[in-house]
Amino acid sequence: MKGKIPKIRNQANKVKRTPRYMEFPVTYEVYHVESGDTLWTIAKSFEIPVQQLMNLNKLSSDRIYPGQIIKIRER
Repeated sequence: MKGKIPKIRNQANKVKRTPRYMEFPVTYEVYHVESGDTLWTIAKSFEIPVQQLMNLNKLSSDRIYPGQIIKIRER
């Protein structure tokens, strides 16, 4: 293969595609769990259902831990 020059592909036939939709980053309001907090007390203080907190944070149980960051709602 020594001395061979690679073939250059013709780029003129490529079509530039426009995306069908634009993606926007999603940001969340968050809460830092403190000792003594429960999902119920957090949900009550933000006036949202406990199930919404569980779904948003992909929690399969109601166990949370101090220092954990919980998503509250989209901004």
